Amino acid sequence: MSNTIRGVSRLAGCMLLAFASVACSHYASTTPTAGVPTSAVIQASTVATEGLKPLALTDIMQFREIKQRSLSESQQVMVYTAEPDWGDSAGYVVNLLTGQQFSVPRADNGQLNADGSYALFRQRAALLAREQAPDKKARDALEQNAVLLNSHSGEQRLIANIDRFAFTGDGHFALLLVRKADSKDSTQTLQALHLASGNLQTLAEVTDFAVAAKGGLVAFISQQTAEQKQEQEQKDAPVQQQLQVWDSTAAASYTVLEFAEHKLQQLQFNPAGNQLVVFAGPTKAQLSAAKQAEAAQQLWLWSVGDTAAQQLDTARKGWLLSEHTAPRWSKDGKRLFIGQRPAGGDKPVKIEPPQTAADLYDVARLVADRRLQVWHGDDARINSQQKAEFKQAQQRTAPAVIWLDTLNMVVLSADIEDQLQFTEHSEAQLISNGRPYLKQQSWDGRLHDIWHVNLRSGQRQQVFSANRSHESAHLSPDGRYVVYLQDEQYQLFDSVTGNTLLLAAKAPVSWVDELNDRPMAAASYGVAGWLSDSSAVLVYDRFDIWALGLDGGAQKLSNGRAARQQYRLQKTDEALALDPVAPQLLQMYNEANKQYGFARLLLNRDVASDFSNSELTVLLQGEKRYDFVEALSSQQTSQQSYLFTEQSFRQFPDLWLASEDFSQRRQLTELNPQQAEFIWGDSHLIEWTSSTGEPLQGVLLTPDGYDASKPYPVVVYYYEKFSQRLHHYNQMKVNHRPNFPYYLGQGYLVFLPDIYFRPAAPGPSATESLVPGLQKLIDMGVADPQAIGLHGHSWSGYQTAFVVTQTDMFAAAVSGAPVANMTSAYSGIRWQTGLARQFQYETGQSRIGQSMYENLQPYIDNSPVFFADKINTPMLIQFGDDDGAVPWEQGIEYYLALRRLGKEVVMLHYEGEPHHLQRFANKLDYSIKMLEFFDHYLKGAPAPAWWIDGEPYRQYEK
Repeated sequence: MSNTIRGVSRLAGCMLLAFASVACSHYASTTPTAGVPTSAVIQASTVATEGLKPLALTDIMQFREIKQRSLSESQQVMVYTAEPDWGDSAGYVVNLLTGQQFSVPRADNGQLNADGSYALFRQRAALLAREQAPDKKARDALEQNAVLLNSHSGEQRLIANIDRFAFTGDGHFALLLVRKADSKDSTQTLQALHLASGNLQTLAEVTDFAVAAKGGLVAFISQQTAEQKQEQEQKDAPVQQQLQVWDSTAAASYTVLEFAEHKLQQLQFNPAGNQLVVFAGPTKAQLSAAKQAEAAQQLWLWSVGDTAAQQLDTARKGWLLSEHTAPRWSKDGKRLFIGQRPAGGDKPVKIEPPQTAADLYDVARLVADRRLQVWHGDDARINSQQKAEFKQAQQRTAPAVIWLDTLNMVVLSADIEDQLQFTEHSEAQLISNGRPYLKQQSWDGRLHDIWHVNLRSGQRQQVFSANRSHESAHLSPDGRYVVYLQDEQYQLFDSVTGNTLLLAAKAPVSWVDELNDRPMAAASYGVAGWLSDSSAVLVYDRFDIWALGLDGGAQKLSNGRAARQQYRLQKTDEALALDPVAPQLLQMYNEANKQYGFARLLLNRDVASDFSNSELTVLLQGEKRYDFVEALSSQQTSQQSYLFTEQSFRQFPDLWLASEDFSQRRQLTELNPQQAEFIWGDSHLIEWTSSTGEPLQGVLLTPDGYDASKPYPVVVYYYEKFSQRLHHYNQMKVNHRPNFPYYLGQGYLVFLPDIYFRPAAPGPSATESLVPGLQKLIDMGVADPQAIGLHGHSWSGYQTAFVVTQTDMFAAAVSGAPVANMTSAYSGIRWQTGLARQFQYETGQSRIGQSMYENLQPYIDNSPVFFADKINTPMLIQFGDDDGAVPWEQGIEYYLALRRLGKEVVMLHYEGEPHHLQRFANKLDYSIKMLEFFDHYLKGAPAPAWWIDGEPYRQYEK
């Protein structure tokens, strides 16, 4: 019996002990066995590789992605940015009807006017110039222009030194904010460009401007110049600001608000473009002079036809209107939501230097200059979380709403922990609050309460308490009912009666994740939405869509379970609820074969609660991944068309345009035609059984020119579930992951396996899944048993660090940002959020399920540092010392253990880097070293110098 089989057999024996001790799963080190090759399950590649070349890292840098995409109001023209991983972006304009396309080099941030006849782009200095700049100040001083492009002719006009821009709502003018000549300038020149004539005029020196979404109004805050102050002989007076509105249609401007001592900010037009609000409050200098900690704002409203703005009454005893929450209009323009904060105290008194000898011994004065943080056992948030959230805490507000018909303000909350779940419901809203559970989130994760609040009276009713934060609630269109999931059942809260009804109690399915393997309440599959008449709500099980009636009944609208076909409703507009008469677009995903697609659902409801005649029609399905992007409505017919993407491992997800039934499809973009020059590959679905009897799947990637008669070196990359990536295009970036097509071009196969986790055994579970999966590849004759490499980052970095304590199957392993010691990591801090890490182990991803004090053993049994003496695999560890998710000391623990034991190990420590590398030079360096490491151990290449001799400490410039 081979070492591998012996190890697996012992593991199975441990399973029979009903998990009496997780430590039992630490079985003897295993090595792979060369299986007898089976018939060629993976066929040889039919792609001729003559003339193709392997990808270089510099090639990866130049692959582009679609960013900043938007449509004109006419929906006939689209703008987008093509952004490479490293290089200069380009802006594009596409006519969806004709396919005509124009581009602007070094451009991004594209915008279109209403009818799409013009586009504006920001044009930055070339990357070469930015990289040549000696510092940030020099980079900021480089040119930045606007480019105006005629979408019909392609004609371009460069407008120099523009900071930002916008089109008027009617699409006739472009507003251009000129860059400051001096960074100390307090204003910028605002210009208006008439698109038809090309005439350019200066409007004012401004601190801010806003453009109405509809019509031709522009609002801006102008400021008194030094010359004007001198003329008025007010040299010591505060700078005067005024709010002006320019009517571009009438070519007229007028002042609607003027102050001598207030700062104006937060300009917000209503959706119709005929009303405007602005905040007015003290300046920083005025706050400092008054020793105030926070600025109390005034709210001013101006309407078309008014000669001046009027101040709205937001007075509330003990509270102030906060500048930190921008006013937010409802789409119908009838409601304005604002945020308020408890009135703050004075600013802390600055400690003055001692004035006398006696002051040197003034204990109170000395102690006032202490630098102390108190960590109290009863703190709702631990001190590190308070620090991470300090700025956010200073900006939290409690919501209120102003009704524009009466100008009456309704207070919705008296707690700045309340989070308004903003929707377009006109009578009610939902509010989430987790205050009662802040302390226990350190070990139990986030919980919250949901409240129903009446927008006219402010009356609040509690809908549920202590539910998982990932479980939200869904308000019916009429604002009366709230549907939510708790205790694995859907509940219906009636705000009129205050009663709660159990929905679909007899439905023969689970509404929560059937595959949940974490020691916490399983998450629901989700709510598709309410019908517009509030008669039913559509929800999901694992595969299907159900209609839940207010009477507690349930009807299934799809039938996907037998084929493991998942259906999910795709919202195609911003409507508050689903039209029961209109066809509904569905997205499809098959768990078995990983195919994606689109379908159409017709509810065909005879009566309010009868959906028995519903029809589901498959529109498009295949061995690709399809993703909805946006729906377009025809102005000539009632039919829609759709923007979508299709992708496979070989096909980049370009944008496509499809007819309503997807029978006609046309590709709109081609971002990476250079891909045809390179060796790529194919993806294959592999199935096997874990050593504990669980069926598993994974994706095997083979290169163009793949020879089925010989085994290949294999690099394994994984996390939890990766088989869904069968038809995914690999993101073409240089980062902390091995780039799959890059490795294929270097003669590797890449394996992306699924992991099945059993309770309290995340480390052994990885081994139980990986070893049989790799043995399957060996038995198929595709994997060289002596040349298998393992790579993981973060959670899979931990798994990698653990797996090599149990098996010698891997010739080399790369572990990025791993937890090495669960006993020390358990009471560590996630420094980015300031949260304690305990919840991650008790209820989260680590899946231990108990505190370390309830059961210490699984924390030891799942910690690779305690079994480092069993490791025979060369290890490359990577960490950034500013990692906000995993304390980088975990990497040091692992490194020191391996070093003490004389194991082959190198740790790459990147200074100032977070959990995922950000500095491009570091990402590139890591990618180079990663391949050199695998090439040495999997292909026999000479070992790189850094692996043999290391590198001495270096002092880098800050």
